Formats: sequence, structure tokens, C-alpha cells
Amino acid sequence: MKKLIIVSLVCGLLNAVAVDKPQKETPQKEKPQIEKPAKPHFPRHWGKPPEIQVRDYVKLPGKFGMGSSTLAKWISGNIKKDVKNRPEQDKPEEETKDDKKPQPNKPKLPVKPKPRPEPSDELKEKMDTHKENHQILQTKLREKIQELGKKPTKEEVRKVVEKFQTDNKDLIDSQKEIGKSIQKWHNDNRPERPKKPEPSAEIKEKMKEVHSKKKEMDEIRKTFQQTLKASKDLTKEQREEMIKEFKETNAEKHQAIKEAQKELQKEIRETTQDGDRRK
Repeated sequence: MKKLIIVSLVCGLLNAVAVDKPQKETPQKEKPQIEKPAKPHFPRHWGKPPEIQVRDYVKLPGKFGMGSSTLAKWISGNIKKDVKNRPEQDKPEEETKDDKKPQPNKPKLPVKPKPRPEPSDELKEKMDTHKENHQILQTKLREKIQELGKKPTKEEVRKVVEKFQTDNKDLIDSQKEIGKSIQKWHNDNRPERPKKPEPSAEIKEKMKEVHSKKKEMDEIRKTFQQTLKASKDLTKEQREEMIKEFKETNAEKHQAIKEAQKELQKEIRETTQDGDRRK
């Protein structure tokens, strides 16, 4: 009997402990909150926006975001009124002719030389004959060389060419005479071009100085290359050391030549232009 009472008491105690034990609460995930777009703030003198609006969604003018087309028309109308009623002093003044920046004078384009006169009918006929005979001679010589077969020697080609020149001597001489007469006509009727202006004495002196410095540097470089070429017994490291030493020794001279050339080019470019040529 005692055992039964003890067992019942133990069971009662266990049930009491189980009831008093707090249950773990499961954390609930927070729902992401979507921020509603802020309402645009309009100027006070516009008044209140229209209460009844169409249920559409368009881009509003004046960087006011998005909204209905009714609101867009209302904003657009107010902006136009503001522009119209703006005081004259706030409006940008129109540019007058005096306010415009002076445009730099563009250099005049070179004058196109006069075209050559038309050759006479006799000369045209000579030109056609010379061209036709040249093609005939070229084709015949090519055929003679092709008869030698693939990869002929230079000696074989030379003999064929000499024989061809002997066999066609009269035609070749005639071609030379016609060519001379055509060249003479071209020389006699060459369009006259304006002479290049002489540079000033100062620029001439600077050009002479630059040329002298450049020539001196070329001689130094040439001597060094000959020395380097003769030094075959040197190792790779020794040759690199020689080149490095040469560059360091002549760096100032090389830089002086570059600066002088730049200065000379700048002066030539900045010379004024009169007519169709620089001077």
C-alpha cells in the first residue's frame, strides 16, 4: 500500500514539473515593409492638385516623379503659366552680335593650281600608240620567259631578255622617242606653282644649330655602335652596362636636341599666313 502511495506521489511531482516548464517560443519572421513613394510637394501658388484623377500611371513633368495623366496636365499647365508670368529681369538676355565671341581667323586654303591644257590630237594619238606598244612588248617578253619553264635561273632570264631587246630594237627605240616627246609636253605645260617663301634669318640660324647638334649626336651614336659591335668577347651583362652608361652620358644632349626641334616647329607653326602660303 505504501509503495502505491509513493509511486502516485512521484508521478504527481513529475507532472507538476512538466506543466511548469516554459515552452520555447518560435521567432516569427518580420515582413519586409515597402516604403510608399513620398508625395510630391508642389509650389504653394499652384494651389491644390485635382481631386478627381484618371487611374493611370505616367511620368510627371518637372521631375515630380510618377502619377496620373490628369496630374501631369495640371503640372504642365502651371509650369507654362510660371514661364509666361516670369519677370523680364529673370529671363536670359538674348545674345547680340556684339556679345558673340570673336571667331579666330581660319587659314586660307591653298589655291588650286591651274589645270594642264588639253593635249593636241596628234599627241593623244602618240600617247595611245605608246601605251598599246608597251602592253604588246610586256606580253611578248612574259611569254618568252614562261617558255623557260618553272624556276629558271637568272642567267637564262638575262639571255632571253637580251635576245628579246635585240629582236625588237626598232620598236623599243620608237617607244623611247615617243616617250621623250610626251614627257617634254608634260614639262612644258606643267602648271606654275607659287614659290615657297624663304624662312627668316633667325629661323635659318636655329635650323642650322639643330642640324649641327643632330649630326654630332649621330656621329657619337655611330661610334658607339661600332665599339659595341667590335666587343664580341663581352658578356650580356657587360654589354647592357655599356648601353646603360652610354644613354646616361648622352641623355642631356639628346634632350637638348628634342627641345630645340620642338621650339623650332612651334615657331614655324606660329608664323602668320598671307594669301595662299605661309610666310
